[in-house]
Amino acid sequence: MPTITDVAREARVSASTVSHVINETRYVSDEVKQRVHAAMEALNYQPNVIARSLRTRETLTVGVVVSDVTNPFFTSIVRAIEDEVLKQGYNIILCDTDEKPEREQAYLRLLMGRRVDGLIVAPSSGNADLLRSAIESGLPVVLLDRSIPGLTADVVLSDNESGAFDAVSYLIGMGHRRIGIIAGRLEVSTGADRMAGYVRAIRTHGIPADESLIEVAKFKRDIAYDKTMKMLNRAEPPTALFVCNNVMTAGTMAALKAAGKKVPEDISVVGFDDSEWAALMDPPLTVVAQPIVELGTRAAQTLMRRISRGRVKTPRAVVLKPELIVRDSCASPLWRRDR
Repeated sequence: MPTITDVAREARVSASTVSHVINETRYVSDEVKQRVHAAMEALNYQPNVIARSLRTRETLTVGVVVSDVTNPFFTSIVRAIEDEVLKQGYNIILCDTDEKPEREQAYLRLLMGRRVDGLIVAPSSGNADLLRSAIESGLPVVLLDRSIPGLTADVVLSDNESGAFDAVSYLIGMGHRRIGIIAGRLEVSTGADRMAGYVRAIRTHGIPADESLIEVAKFKRDIAYDKTMKMLNRAEPPTALFVCNNVMTAGTMAALKAAGKKVPEDISVVGFDDSEWAALMDPPLTVVAQPIVELGTRAAQTLMRRISRGRVKTPRAVVLKPELIVRDSCASPLWRRDR
């Protein structure tokens, strides 16, 4: 196994210079840095991370807490986070709360006990006080995908309300007036904001509110299946459905198939979140696509910045714009009537 002395010999510098380059503890010219890094790569030299962490009292780990690791949205985000923090010499500890506040609380306490250097959290709600305590103690925290009212923290998320507004307005523009929504958990900002976008769209276009067209499926596939079936069995079923995340969209599409409903011939569907399977469905699904990789990358960059700078008074809010991707899952209800 190569040593720091071997790297110094290969780069034609002193061992102390190699140490300063690795730990960034003294100015070293760019030319010398390049030689040292080239020597490290040529020798496949790995710095002693444990020794570095003992000197700096850092663990070089970041806790990442998400609500559903099986959701492709979060899977891709975690990959983007990991790719970014690895560049800075950090690793991640991943925790899945399954949308359960008590499980989230247990994981937060575990990570804080492990003395992670920072947290990226997609909160399930209910743990604002614990997160506030962590922030006040000096632990860097970035909220991902969801905000918490009253909690002063860095946050990186999509403009969920505008994304929902665009989706529902698109359906209205096609002639739909009975548009059902399969909503997520309304106690978290993601669910509440998408519901707000739905309500704003129908009000903006002068469509009367109809509570029979609103069902809450809590971001769960099986609940979305049941709620879709319930809506289809109403005396006046919807002509279109807006489904508020990709996991629930899978449940809705399964319910439509079981009920013998064809998309878009019998009912139009717009989902929130894009994925590979959405484009491969028959028909390909119209969706509101979030910039998933950018969300993860920006969350990691925000956390790394706060870790390196220590206490920063003003939190950052990074709000990214989602995009409506039109495919083939929507049609005019007037077209169906004329068939």
